[in-house]
Amino acid sequence: MSYDQPMDRDRAAYNRNLIDNTVFAARKSGGVAYLLWVFVGGLGMHNFYLGRQKAGALQMAGTLLTYCSYVSPDPWPLAGMAIGVPLGISLLIDLFRMPSYVVTCSERLRARLQDDLEDWRGA
Repeated sequence: MSYDQPMDRDRAAYNRNLIDNTVFAARKSGGVAYLLWVFVGGLGMHNFYLGRQKAGALQMAGTLLTYCSYVSPDPWPLAGMAIGVPLGISLLIDLFRMPSYVVTCSERLRARLQDDLEDWRGA
């Protein structure tokens, strides 16, 4: 056993603790995500909060298109319904999958921090 091994183990433990503390401090709240879903869910704000920008942008676009189609003259309300029904289904799916989205958000942060640490160590 060489003299450097305990330092490496200490450094690895320190890095793990640093990553754990950072993820803990930056974790997203399920309660806040549900509140955003209730009040501005149609605009996808809960998805933006959880780092799911594509899903949030699709829900926002769907809501705006649905609203615009109902405001405009005749054949457009059918188009609004064709957009609004999948939008409503996606919001209902989000209602039940929200806890897994919160966990996934923390896991993505942890993976990004570990990758950054490995990149820094390799440089």
